[in-house]
Amino acid sequence: MSDKPWDLLALVVILVANRTLVKWFPNAVVYWSFQVVLIAAAVWFGVHGIGGLDRVPVARIVVTGLLIFHLVQNVVIRRGGKKL
Repeated sequence: MSDKPWDLLALVVILVANRTLVKWFPNAVVYWSFQVVLIAAAVWFGVHGIGGLDRVPVARIVVTGLLIFHLVQNVVIRRGGKKL
């Protein structure tokens, strides 16, 4: 069991917020602030990984890739493109 379960909880909160709230961010400052949160989370999980999955290096790569994918998808949607 991980000694720091907060990183997994933070990941879930970020992904749920991205899925549900990003389309409701009319203000560009709030929108781009959330994109900075996505970048920071991608860097954090890329460097530190997820607690409890230290022995599974592919989990670090998958989570980082997922966060970067959501970042790119948000920018594409914001510019009027289709969901990837």
